[in-house]
Amino acid sequence: MTSTAAMEAGSTSVERLLAAAAATMEKARYCWAMTVAEDGSVNARPMGPQKSPASEDPFGILFLTRRGSRKALEIGRTGRLSVVYQHDADDSYVTLIGRGVIIADRALLRARWQPAWNQFFPAGADDETSIFVQLEADRIELWVRGVTPEPFGTRGAILERGPWAALAHGPRLTTS
Repeated sequence: MTSTAAMEAGSTSVERLLAAAAATMEKARYCWAMTVAEDGSVNARPMGPQKSPASEDPFGILFLTRRGSRKALEIGRTGRLSVVYQHDADDSYVTLIGRGVIIADRALLRARWQPAWNQFFPAGADDETSIFVQLEADRIELWVRGVTPEPFGTRGAILERGPWAALAHGPRLTTS
């Protein structure tokens, strides 16, 4: 295989992995958000992710939470967040690892507010304790049957991007 053909095959492989990751995320109703506690242990909790519009990074996830929550405090301290999606019917999982950002922008909260959230924040989007946490993924790890390396379950695929590179423009693909 020529180097150009190898690059094209790698690009197709990366595109296929990204599509499989996005499909798994779309099918999962909930995901697990994981943060690092002060003692170094991991705290995990189920979350309902806010889906990004198609014009945004499909791997940039938003969660609504309370300003003083444990997750918000841990993200504020470490700047890191990991999120795991699993869809059993497809034998697939996706882990997004990256930077966690606290967003207290009232205009954004109003624009994305969902009526179901009023049970947690009775003042709605104007509740000063409501914030978004955003994941800016710089690493994706996945297992998806029929997409990741065989034999299935022995190693996953890892996609990485540099801090300023767009994921679709040159992630590094490795297998673990």
